[in-house]
Amino acid sequence: MLSTLLLATILGITPAQTPEAADIGMSPLSSEPVPGTSVQWLNPILAHVDGVLLRLDSGRPERIGRVVVDPATAPVAIAPGHEGAVVARLQERLRGLGVYRGIADGVYGRETEASVVALHKVIGVERTNEWTVEDWDLTERPDHSEILARNPGEADRVEVDLARQVMFVIRGSKVAAVIPISTGNGERYWSKNGGTGGGYVRATTPKGNFTLFRHIPGWRTNYLGSLYKPWYFTPYYAIHGSRSVPAYPASHGCVRVPTWESNHLDDYLEIGLPVHIWET
Repeated sequence: MLSTLLLATILGITPAQTPEAADIGMSPLSSEPVPGTSVQWLNPILAHVDGVLLRLDSGRPERIGRVVVDPATAPVAIAPGHEGAVVARLQERLRGLGVYRGIADGVYGRETEASVVALHKVIGVERTNEWTVEDWDLTERPDHSEILARNPGEADRVEVDLARQVMFVIRGSKVAAVIPISTGNGERYWSKNGGTGGGYVRATTPKGNFTLFRHIPGWRTNYLGSLYKPWYFTPYYAIHGSRSVPAYPASHGCVRVPTWESNHLDDYLEIGLPVHIWET
């Protein structure tokens, strides 16, 4: 019947006057395509068939034009540098998935990019900063039950997953924020704290159970670089903002987070909060 409908449009043959009588296997208000075809009813009188927009409220179908997909509502691939309504929709989606805390400004900038990487880390796919057509299928928050079960006696805490390079901030026994991180890269570097008078050490992030005991607002600079709003969990290691947070381990051992995430952490972290660092 699909070919008949198209031929009717091309040849001027008078077809059935209603979608029901046209008998193409769907109700007038259905948005489900017929198997093996590309038919979708937009309302009782408008449908698109294989990309052709048809009007069916007169004696015969009227071809209006081609179907134009609105990228603001369609599952399209987008990447850093894109702007517009579709990016704002992505930002709202990322917020619902717990990895975005910025505003939905419609700009695919560094904050949106980092949130996409964070989500890809959590679900275990390639750590790309681009949003694919398939990514739009992600509508439910990732299952964090395994994370929440690690230290159930602590309603408020931080869990650092070294394997996935993600930090989970837990408040009230719920995952309040999922943040991309970069930790120790394992390389040798000279440290003034290594041995007597300094020496070479490995850039590793210590594993174990710690407590936040010191916080410095603003920037702090030392011989290894700059730390933004560091939260110390040992005398030498901190969770801190950085301008460089790649999708892989790259630090001297601290837990790096993007600088804007450090601003958000002000709402979540406090002195005395437990920190657990582990690798699955």
